[in-house]
Amino acid sequence: MVSGVLAGYVLTGGDWKGAIVGGVAGVISDLDEPKSKFGKVLFPISYPLNAIFGHRTFTHSLLFVVILGLLSYFIFPTWVAISVASGVMAHIVGDMLTGKVKFLYPSKKSFGIPIDFKYFTLIDRVARYSIVVVLFLLICKDVSGNSFIL
Repeated sequence: MVSGVLAGYVLTGGDWKGAIVGGVAGVISDLDEPKSKFGKVLFPISYPLNAIFGHRTFTHSLLFVVILGLLSYFIFPTWVAISVASGVMAHIVGDMLTGKVKFLYPSKKSFGIPIDFKYFTLIDRVARYSIVVVLFLLICKDVSGNSFIL
């Protein structure tokens, strides 16, 4: 979710509405995992989606990003579509840092960094806290009008 917040915020030019939409969209890819927090909430959708496609396939693909982006574009203002697509894409990129995804689904080829499970938590936390630091610096920049590092 935090990577989606950052992506939505940056790609909508520092708009916090974009950050919120990006954050929500950042969890949509895990709809294919019935055991995820999001998947448990939407279990009637999550379970069949997982049974049909599996995890880290269709909902972790460029095709999924394009479909959600286009649907959002035709229903909502452009900034929402940008936030949705960037939030989903941020999730997928994050998952590629901790494993493989079928980014070009329906192609069977996987993309990402295969890591040993014992390093998963470390990499996940380092990435998460790094994103929080970047968000904090962006907030400080916006509030003060001065640029720190960014």
